Amino acid sequence: MQIMSVSGFLAYVNETFKAIWDAQEVAIEGEVFGYRLSQGQWVSFDLKDADGLVNIFLPVWKMQGPPIEDGMRVRVFGLPRVYPKYGKFSLSAERIEIAGEGGLRKALALLRQRLEQEGLFDSSRKRQLPRFPMRIALIASRESAAYGDFIRILNERWRGLEIDLYHVLVQGENAPGQIVRAIEWAGRGVIDHALVPDPMVAGPKGPGRNELRPYDALVLTRGGGSLEELMAFNDERVVRALYGSKIPTLVGIGHERDLTFAEEVADVRASTPTDCARRLVSDRQDVLYELATLERGISEALEFRVDQWRETIANSIDVALRWIKGLEDRRASLTRLFQSFDPRSVVQRGYAIISDGTGQVRTALKGLRPQDTLTIAMRDGTAETLIQSLYAKKEK
Repeated sequence: MQIMSVSGFLAYVNETFKAIWDAQEVAIEGEVFGYRLSQGQWVSFDLKDADGLVNIFLPVWKMQGPPIEDGMRVRVFGLPRVYPKYGKFSLSAERIEIAGEGGLRKALALLRQRLEQEGLFDSSRKRQLPRFPMRIALIASRESAAYGDFIRILNERWRGLEIDLYHVLVQGENAPGQIVRAIEWAGRGVIDHALVPDPMVAGPKGPGRNELRPYDALVLTRGGGSLEELMAFNDERVVRALYGSKIPTLVGIGHERDLTFAEEVADVRASTPTDCARRLVSDRQDVLYELATLERGISEALEFRVDQWRETIANSIDVALRWIKGLEDRRASLTRLFQSFDPRSVVQRGYAIISDGTGQVRTALKGLRPQDTLTIAMRDGTAETLIQSLYAKKEK
């Protein structure tokens, strides 16, 4: 019998485990018990059922799914091993999935509470989509019916758009990472040709692998599915990537039973991929009708203003003419008044004007003496006369 050291024995056990499972992951389903986080870096708990218990150990960064807590039923994928330092048998986990819809809903409720407390679903931060987007980043599966429906409705409603398809998985273990990568690259205005392989959809490509192409809107869409199939759209990494997007986001999933977190964090939510296209662009017929209505409105408004200006000018002219006529009437009245005081007018009415030798008009005897010469102006000429006598009027 070979005598082994403790560390040698534990190494032998681990090598035996590796040989038995051929380095393939094992999957274990059970109930979480004693969940704990150590030093902010390591997660450990016991996974148990009615007849057994095994310790689970993994680094915290591998906890990518919804949060878990005691009592939840989960599936753990990993490799069995014995840790030499403690001689403790554990399953070194690579990933953890919530088992069953009830467990998923409980985990999602915990995640929702945390995201809501951080304000990720706050409606006050949501942005509007541009009225007429020209460049669109579309994150979807190229093989999905959702992608085909979106493109078909988009082309029916509006043409000339530049659409770059970021082809991703929309369900499964690798879907969240691909979606997050697409959101981040699209947000930086970068086309990664590993994600945009379709020349019929993607815009023109330059000589390099990646190109800078700023987008007006980011669309994330897929068809409907079960709660488990839609878990990529409830993944915290996807939710935070959408929340941090600098581009207005539109998310549409073909179901109405439950809203995913991706839909709730998006700036605009659509009920289906088809509704996505309708919310993103206007129908060109509606826009043409709106333009025609605006044209009529502008024309009618201009015509109304011109009529107003024409009426105002006409009224101003009438006022000016009346004012001028008033001046002319006033001038005529003053002319008649002045003429009435003109001595020549007095003569024309049959009177005579008497003036002395100095030309001063005399209207009384005062200052006159006999033998003074007077000039008498009459209608048809003048006459000179010599005063013979003066007879003053006796006052009563």
